[in-house]
Amino acid sequence: MTFTSQQYLHALAPIDKVIDAFIEEEKSSNTDVWSIQSQGRFADLLASSPDASPDLSNTDIKIECDGIEFLPSEKYVQKLMKRYTTRLEMEGKELEDNNLASLVCHFSMSQISKLPDPADSCLLTYQVPCRDLSRQMKHDLLRIRIYPHHNDVGVAKVWEAGACLAEYLMQYPECVRGLSCIEIGAGVGLTGFIAAAVGAKSVHMTDYTDATLENLIYNVSINNEWLGDRGIDTDTVSIGNLEWGEYAEHDCCSHPADVLIAADVVYTVECIPDLVATVSKFLSSGSSTNAKVALFATTYRNRSTFALFERELEKKRIMCAYKSQDKMPYVFPCYFNQPRSDVRICTMTLSE
Repeated sequence: MTFTSQQYLHALAPIDKVIDAFIEEEKSSNTDVWSIQSQGRFADLLASSPDASPDLSNTDIKIECDGIEFLPSEKYVQKLMKRYTTRLEMEGKELEDNNLASLVCHFSMSQISKLPDPADSCLLTYQVPCRDLSRQMKHDLLRIRIYPHHNDVGVAKVWEAGACLAEYLMQYPECVRGLSCIEIGAGVGLTGFIAAAVGAKSVHMTDYTDATLENLIYNVSINNEWLGDRGIDTDTVSIGNLEWGEYAEHDCCSHPADVLIAADVVYTVECIPDLVATVSKFLSSGSSTNAKVALFATTYRNRSTFALFERELEKKRIMCAYKSQDKMPYVFPCYFNQPRSDVRICTMTLSE
């Protein structure tokens, strides 16, 4: 999938991807990519952000840009503008467009705190293809709120494995189609939304911190129309508190499911015992006629942590079948700290 500069911007993708896409768009229209006209169009792109507009003092406002509610990080837009003007200078060009010059002045004069504010939120948007091409889509953009400077990892970003698992489900919807799903460590909710969109009977997204659960509730509320356009009953998408250790000990989840999905939940050695116990508890609740399956996406960050995870699964007689990602679509241009090739996707089942 090819992304426009606006799509990259609205996903808060790496800033060089935004600029490179913009340059390619200018080249395709046979325009001098550093001309005053091109500079003006880049200013228009930046001005789709309320924080980038000198006339807007309320940074909490959400604006409409071509029907898209979009609220980026002010620091992100500032870095994007600085990178563009640096590349302009490297090409030996001068800043000529008045609108772009106003933005440069605005960011030079504005008091952007050097210390990250955990209360600052962003609203990302993603163009997600609908599996039913006959549907008339009024709301084709999935919106996800994040808090990029928050110390709670559940609200900080769309994590690498979450984006990859969502793309995997889009390529292989039969993994969840017609089945009830429970997601652990749901974070900002991207993977759960896609599970619902590709045909899951129901999706119960769980996490355990107050900040994450409150943000999940918000993200579901702003995507009700997006779900409805896809023929999804919003009552089939739910949110709940689930701590892995408690689920493993007490089976406290009131939403029975056929499939357990999880992404980027293997991150510390300390979390592994409760995580593996939870997976084991879930898989053991199946029967010969209704076997349960877990579908995991894990970013390979630390060799010893991942090796411990695999050993603990083996002790519980849990088999992992790793899946090829060769044919996966590229739908979510997220800011990845690690390459997509570091993400491993597998199905888990109990051995006989």
